[in-house]
Amino acid sequence: MGEVRRRGRPRSATADRAILEATRELLVENGYAGLSMEGVAARTGVGKPTVYRRWPSKGALVAEAVNHGFLAATPGRGVDPPDTGDIEADIRQWLRGYAALAADPRHTPLVLALTAAAAENPQDAEVLYQQLTGPRHEALVERLRRGVDAGQVRADADLDAVADAVTGALLYQLLTGNAAASERRAAALVDILLGGLRAGPGEA
Repeated sequence: MGEVRRRGRPRSATADRAILEATRELLVENGYAGLSMEGVAARTGVGKPTVYRRWPSKGALVAEAVNHGFLAATPGRGVDPPDTGDIEADIRQWLRGYAALAADPRHTPLVLALTAAAAENPQDAEVLYQQLTGPRHEALVERLRRGVDAGQVRADADLDAVADAVTGALLYQLLTGNAAASERRAAALVDILLGGLRAGPGEA
């Protein structure tokens, strides 16, 4: 009878939540530059190897911590914009929600930490895109694509460029210290973008 291989100890969901919460707390207190895996381990009361076994880098840990925090702040709401059949109303609602979320003083340091993490390490930047920016970007592009199919958005519109402009505008407000104005500025941007995106009479 062959040797039975023992499985490693399964990950503890409680420990994961504690580590992610400690990461968010330390980001708010000290920013990305002041965050360390050692500090997270000490705050959580676990060994540093425990943190590294779950997240191979600081950027990967920050990505999941911020994403988890955003999802917890918006229970029952994912990254997809709503689809009521009215593309303009749906994009406005989606953008309004994310602008308000990003401008929340509890979340602003977390969003800024993502930017710092992406600038520091190209590999972490890819992780951040896959976990956070990418899904939101693709969800917005897909909603716009359905707007094209419904004849509400111009068929020749560069949907990726539109998504870049919307998310980039929100990030710019945060980076320049104008997070409180992000919702208003985002709404103004949507007015401009949607005005140019509307399909003409002959295209519907």
